[in-house]
Amino acid sequence: MKRFILLMLALLLTCTACKNSDHTVFLQDEDGYGCTDTETGIHYTALPLSFEPAKVGKIRGVYTAKGSEHTLTYYEIPTLDTALYLGDSERGVWCAADTLPSPEKLTPTALLVCEEQAVSVEIYRFSTGTDDAVIAEILTLWFSGEATEQPEGERSFTRRIKLQSAELPNIYYCFDYCIWGENAYFYELFSGRTVAVPDSLAQRFVEE
Repeated sequence: MKRFILLMLALLLTCTACKNSDHTVFLQDEDGYGCTDTETGIHYTALPLSFEPAKVGKIRGVYTAKGSEHTLTYYEIPTLDTALYLGDSERGVWCAADTLPSPEKLTPTALLVCEEQAVSVEIYRFSTGTDDAVIAEILTLWFSGEATEQPEGERSFTRRIKLQSAELPNIYYCFDYCIWGENAYFYELFSGRTVAVPDSLAQRFVEE
């Protein structure tokens, strides 16, 4: 019986090793904000959570936390060099570039207005060439407008705004359009930045 148990344990360890060898092992920094591809040696830094992959491709590798069953899968992002950018299974983006992208310096190609529930659903979009003025107005207000305190209470309406850019195809920079009470705001959860939206611009987000 003892020999049988030892054989089963050996088989289990062998299967586990085979499973882990299917994909490249990734290691994470102690602070969780960096990771390293052990095959290439490339070190990536986590972008702010306001960035998310528009879509992902093949699995690049897997990180498994020591002493737990938690894993994080890293994916290629289509059209982007894997030596510079990866997405992950929690909708995060990782960057190995010397200089991290500044959202205010991106060249917009569209602004998507989405409903975020179990899945992200695009409601409509503002496209360059036809909606240049409103795109510029939205982004100028968001990046350069005066910040205000986040209102108290629950939001009665929320739409996710996703900036699609020429520099980062298949990566979105995201912030929200929200209504608190009778007033509209642009808001970003992770930084807490909140900017009041005037009625004239808020009308652009009213569904017809």
